[in-house]
Amino acid sequence: MAARASFGTLLAAGAGLLALAALALGRGQPQNQPQDVPQIAAPLEKTIAVPAGSGWVDTGIDVAPGEELRFSASGEIDLQKGNPEAVCGAAGIDLITGEQPVPNANLGALIGKVVQLVARRVDEDSRMEVRDEIFVLFLVGQENAVTVPIKGRLYLGVNENVLRDNGGEFSVVVVRRPL
Repeated sequence: MAARASFGTLLAAGAGLLALAALALGRGQPQNQPQDVPQIAAPLEKTIAVPAGSGWVDTGIDVAPGEELRFSASGEIDLQKGNPEAVCGAAGIDLITGEQPVPNANLGALIGKVVQLVARRVDEDSRMEVRDEIFVLFLVGQENAVTVPIKGRLYLGVNENVLRDNGGEFSVVVVRRPL
């Protein structure tokens, strides 16, 4: 009799585990729970290195419209190695050329980009992959808070088009506060 009680208890426990597994796999829903529960992004704090000569740095952070991103940057970069007048922090040099990615921000300033991939295709002539994207550029500087306008991936970079002669890097702390 004791063996049967133990076996029955194991069967009940096993059935409970199967029910939990079915719920986890989406094969069953509790009667009082809605089917479409929105996913809420967890708060996140991440430090990212942004080398001055690397172009756009993928932060690995996916964002949604309405989320708040707070940035705090430190470090120095050289916009032209060997030129002491071309050294700057994340606020950049008080020079606007109009040819940099964010035209109304200082040259060399830390900038951000949220990218939403629309499609990938192969160019018929070059056979290279082409990414069709929607993106929004914004100034980060030394400290800034931004409300995300579109769903996408966050990238960080330097507000300059000529990167090959740059040196140094920014260290950027990104804090995401979801809705």
